[in-house]
Amino acid sequence: MSASIAKSVRTSVILPQTAHIRVQALADANDVSAAWVIRAAVTQFLEEHGEETQLPLKLPKTMTKGVRP
Repeated sequence: MSASIAKSVRTSVILPQTAHIRVQALADANDVSAAWVIRAAVTQFLEEHGEETQLPLKLPKTMTKGVRP
């Protein structure tokens, strides 16, 4: 077992249906799992934004802390 797998933590997210459909389509087209697509996206996002503490996103008002869309 590799070190990165041993240190992995399982989590879950709730996605809007349209986002889920797009993630699944990417996964299917590339013969990987939806989890792989999401892991790759999160990893890329974190690498691009380093140690920033402010989100570089304009979140919809429904995505504020503690509120689900």
